[in-house]
Amino acid sequence: MKRILLSVFILGVALMASAQSVDTQIQKIRDFYNTVQEQVKKGYSIDNPIGTAVIDHVATYSAVGYIKGKTEVYTYLYDGDEVDDELFNTQQVVMIRENFERGPWQQYREYLYDPVSREPIFCYFHDMNPETGEFDDHRFYFAKGKLIKALPASSASKAKSALDIANEMKDYGRSIFETSPTNLE
Repeated sequence: MKRILLSVFILGVALMASAQSVDTQIQKIRDFYNTVQEQVKKGYSIDNPIGTAVIDHVATYSAVGYIKGKTEVYTYLYDGDEVDDELFNTQQVVMIRENFERGPWQQYREYLYDPVSREPIFCYFHDMNPETGEFDDHRFYFAKGKLIKALPASSASKAKSALDIANEMKDYGRSIFETSPTNLE
């Protein structure tokens, strides 16, 4: 009986430690998100080298009307340690915001990336649910490409899709800076 109680106690402590670890990771992601938000508000300067690209979207469809939107890509300039590094002096995507609307339908999404690993670490989706007409908010926190927390918890099944979209958006964001007029030959 003592062994069972001891095993349950050790398992409980291990679960609490892992929960604290996830909470610590999430707090670090939130702190980084707030830092990026402050840098975005300040705009580019020598002390705040965050690049910005804004793409406006407008499309007209005969059956549904127009869709308009905006994509904002925020990057850090990667200076690296070695001039020979292939990433030297390149823009590394740190945040992307998307906002689209068509009549009453709206969609707002944010993607946050780790500037070192370049992996998605946070996704926020504010979408209109087509079945209810109500807006749903979903937050996904990632570490090393794995979901560590989904809010609400019921949206965990959408995490793989969110991660795939975040990776596609990162590639899209990088392509904007790689094909800018200053990079064309």
